[in-house]
Amino acid sequence: MTPVLALTVLLCIYAAGELIAQRTKAVFSTVLGIALLLLAGFWSGVLPRSLIEDAQVTGFGNVIAGLLIVSLGTTIDFAELRRQWKVVLTALFCVCGAVAVIILIGMPLIGRDMAIAGAPIFAGGSAATLIMTSALDEMGLAQASTFCIVLYVTQKFIGVPIASLLLRRTARQFREDAKLVAEYSEAQQGEASAQKRGPLCLPPAFARPSVYLAKLGLTALVAYYLSQLTDGVIHYYVLCLIMGAVFFAAGFLEKGILEKTKSSSLITFFVTILIFSNLSTTTPQQVVSVLPALLLSAICGVGGIVIVGFACAKLLHIPFALSISLGISCTFGFPTTMLIPQEVAEAFGRNEQEKAAILNYLLPKMLTAGFVTVTIASVLLAGIAVRML
Repeated sequence: MTPVLALTVLLCIYAAGELIAQRTKAVFSTVLGIALLLLAGFWSGVLPRSLIEDAQVTGFGNVIAGLLIVSLGTTIDFAELRRQWKVVLTALFCVCGAVAVIILIGMPLIGRDMAIAGAPIFAGGSAATLIMTSALDEMGLAQASTFCIVLYVTQKFIGVPIASLLLRRTARQFREDAKLVAEYSEAQQGEASAQKRGPLCLPPAFARPSVYLAKLGLTALVAYYLSQLTDGVIHYYVLCLIMGAVFFAAGFLEKGILEKTKSSSLITFFVTILIFSNLSTTTPQQVVSVLPALLLSAICGVGGIVIVGFACAKLLHIPFALSISLGISCTFGFPTTMLIPQEVAEAFGRNEQEKAAILNYLLPKMLTAGFVTVTIASVLLAGIAVRML
C-alpha cells in the first residue's frame, strides 16, 4: 500500500473512533473504537498487515511522543493539588495498592512478565501504555504487549460502572446533609490561575506556534539527555513529564502548551497509532489467550483499590464510596471524570440548588483524582515497571 493511502486509511479510522466516542457519549472511548476497527480490518483481510508500517508513522510517533508528555507536565497545578490534598493522597495510595496487588497475586498465576506489564496499565493512561508496549516490543514479549493493549482499551468498562454506582450512593448521602448542600450550592471559585512570570519566561513576541514547538522539543531534549545520564534507569518519558512540570514552573513553557502549537490533534494521532502498532501481528488466539490475565488483573486491581480505599476513608475521614471512586478513576480518566459527576448531579439533585451542590462537591475531586492517577502516577509506575522486566 502506498504511504499516502495507508496514512489516509489510518486518519479515517482515527476520525471514526472519535465519532464513535462522541455518539456514545464516551461509553465507547476513542481508543476502543480505533482498536476494534483495526482488529476487524486486520483479521478480515480488508486491511493489509503492513498498514501502519506503510504509513511510516511509527518512527515519527516514537520521536514526537516526548513532546506530548512534556505538555502533560505543564498541566500539573501544584496549588490545586495542595487544596485537594486528601483527594491526592487517596487516589495515589489506591492506585499504588492496585498495582501492588496485581503484581503480588498475578506473578504466580499469570507469570511475572504479564503481571508487571499489566499493573501500570491498570493505573491508567496512554503514556503508561506507550512506555510498556514499546519496552515489551523491544524485548519480543508479544503476548504481554497484546495484553497491555487489551487491558488499556477495556479497563473503562471495569471502572465506570463502579464509580457511577458509588458516586450515586455518595450523592444520595450528601443531599441529606442540609449544611453541606448550602455550603456547596454556590460555585466554588478557585483562585485565579494566571501563570506567573518565571525566570525563563520569554517576551510576548515569542508567542508563536513555531516557538511553542521549539520549546517542547528543547524540553524533550533535556529529558532525553538526563535519561541517558541515568543509563536509562529513569525512563525518558518519565523525565519528559517531570521536565514539563519544572520548565512550566520556571516560566519557559505555557500551561497546556501543545494546544497552542496548532498541531495537537496531529501529534495525538501519531502517538495513538503508535500504541496500536503491534495489532497488525495480533491474532484472535492471542487476544483470547490474555482474557484470563485480563480478568485476574481486573479483580486484583479493584480489590487493591477497595482495601486501600477503606483505609484512606477511615484515616482521612472521607466517605468510603467516594474514596473508592477516587481510586478507580485510574481506569477511565478525563473526560469521564467530568461526565459521571454531571450525570449523578442531574439524576440525584431534587432541585437546582442540590444539583449545583452535588456537582460542586464531586466534580473537582474526580477531576483531581483522575489527573493524579492517569497523568502522574501511571507514568511514574510504568517507568518503574520497565526496570523490573
